[in-house]
Amino acid sequence: MKIAIPLFKDRVAPHFGASSEVLLVEIKNASVKQEARWNLGAESPFDIARRLVDLGVEKVICGGIGRVYKDWLREKGVTVEDNKRGEVKKIIEELLGK
Repeated sequence: MKIAIPLFKDRVAPHFGASSEVLLVEIKNASVKQEARWNLGAESPFDIARRLVDLGVEKVICGGIGRVYKDWLREKGVTVEDNKRGEVKKIIEELLGK
């Protein structure tokens, strides 16, 4: 599963679209297979959403997100888990059940 987490330093960005830097995490067999920070170079939340879909992201974990972006991502088959806060490391640990 490919997951994207918009970043603000080492924390989840407070709102989808506030940062074009994301952490891309690939999870396989309940562990992190790969992870990388990417600057998507996007100018708008729709640009970010399109780029994530193009990259094959299956899940987005973010702070707040506008309904239009959330609905659009869901229409493209991307699961959106919003209202998340905190350090990205801890979010990933929670996701893996550690």
